[in-house]
Amino acid sequence: MGRGFAPNRDSADEQHAIQWIFSILGEPVPQGQFEEILRDGNVLCRFMQRIRPDLLPKFSPSEQPAKQRENISFFTNACIKIGIPGTDLFQTIDLFEQKDPSAVAHCLARLGGLLQQQRPDLPAHGPKLSEVGHNH
Repeated sequence: MGRGFAPNRDSADEQHAIQWIFSILGEPVPQGQFEEILRDGNVLCRFMQRIRPDLLPKFSPSEQPAKQRENISFFTNACIKIGIPGTDLFQTIDLFEQKDPSAVAHCLARLGGLLQQQRPDLPAHGPKLSEVGHNH
């Protein structure tokens, strides 16, 4: 099954990503849209600190747009360090300006697949990377 950049979004996939993130954070899942919950970068940064604190040593929860965009960048940079290929990353505007929430969901699915290999102790999300023929 190919994964195109179709405008139709997979709300089940987005919902699973949110549940996966908050189960790892050990927090209740907030109400709201996928992109609204993740938009300021704070949840993504706290999530990355939980799974790989070495890759995201500090970030500042903030209401300031510049800081929020910076937090999203901290997260995507950590994804690169974990091994997510650039083609599977999302741009800051995809999330912050809600240009392409499906790109964010796709990146989280790839991250979940990679973590199934690196951190089998965590709950699973996304296809295992061996299933999509990606070796590192």
